[in-house]
Amino acid sequence: MKIAVCDDDPKAVGMFDRYAAAVIEYAVVYEFYQSPEEMLEAYAGQEQGPDMYILDIEMPGMDGLAVAREIRNRDSRALIVFLTSYTKYMPDVFEVVTFDYIQKPITVERLRLLLEKTETYLGMTNQSFSFSYGRSRYSLKFDEILYLEKKGRQALIHTKDTIYKTNMTIKEIWECLDSRMFAAIHGSFIVNLKHVKTVSSGTVCLSDGQELAVTRGYRKSLAEKHMAFVQGGM
Repeated sequence: MKIAVCDDDPKAVGMFDRYAAAVIEYAVVYEFYQSPEEMLEAYAGQEQGPDMYILDIEMPGMDGLAVAREIRNRDSRALIVFLTSYTKYMPDVFEVVTFDYIQKPITVERLRLLLEKTETYLGMTNQSFSFSYGRSRYSLKFDEILYLEKKGRQALIHTKDTIYKTNMTIKEIWECLDSRMFAAIHGSFIVNLKHVKTVSSGTVCLSDGQELAVTRGYRKSLAEKHMAFVQGGM
């Protein structure tokens, strides 16, 4: 697990570094920055950035929310955690799909809880969906699937680059998925919550820019599942 930590206060960075060294039961590589511009520059153009960004929400110049918006423009799947001494920012942090929110000063116990939550989340998203079509057998990481669509006797599995086919029923498909990570938006459509960028009253926008209609009867459950997922996938 790779985590980027950005806080303009050197004392806070030093404390976080000491606490991170104390939580040795998790395999984590930390990279620390005091300048948000420096951090963004360090990962510009990289195909694979950090799994998680931990950002101080109150920094001079480019504050944590502005940094998070820039991260979201580059990577819709990175986990974002905010550090702050004030609760007044709570309504704003969800704008950028926040994974967690930690009040300063952070403690070893709170860091350990965050890493435990992250490990559970990443373990869930790395599960696989196995299916067959004709004489071929396939296995896709949950993370690869954008959405599934039932069309007649066939089910179409949409990924970024390919559309796969299978003859599974909706019931059989759900038996192979993790219901914490997938949600129905229609009787024949299932979306991967990890690839949901925004949810409105009647549509859902995916990370590749596609927009899908959400049937009225599924809107409330979709909104609830999406919020639960982005706050930890629990």
